Amino acid sequence: MQNFSNATIEGFVTHDPQAKTTKTGKSLCTFALAINHYTRNDEPPQVSFINVETWEKTAEFCSRNITKGRRILVTGSLRQDRWEDDNGKMQSRIKIIGNEIVFLGAPKTAEETAPQPQQP
Repeated sequence: MQNFSNATIEGFVTHDPQAKTTKTGKSLCTFALAINHYTRNDEPPQVSFINVETWEKTAEFCSRNITKGRRILVTGSLRQDRWEDDNGKMQSRIKIIGNEIVFLGAPKTAEETAPQPQQP
C-alpha cells in the first residue's frame, strides 16, 4: 500500500536553479528554499533549508523563471535521499518533489538588494 506524502512550503530561493537533462532525456531542475521560522523576540532567528527537485514541464518552467531571492510556494511530495558518506556512515535528507510552483510577490530589484546609505 502506498502512503500519502503531500507538502506545501513557502520560502526564498537560495541560489539560481540548476537545470540538466538525464540520460533518458528527462528535464530536471533543482534549487533550495530558505524557510524563516517565527521565534520569540529574545531568540535568534531560525531558518530551515529545503532542497526542491522538479521534473519535466515543471523543471523547464523553473529553470526559465526562478531566480535567487525569489519568494515562492512549492507543493509536492516528500522524498528521502539516503547515501553512505566517505567515512562509511549512512546519511539522509528530506527533499520535496515539486509539482506546483506559485510566485509570491515581485522579485527583488537590484536597488532593494543593494546596501542602503547611512543617514548622517
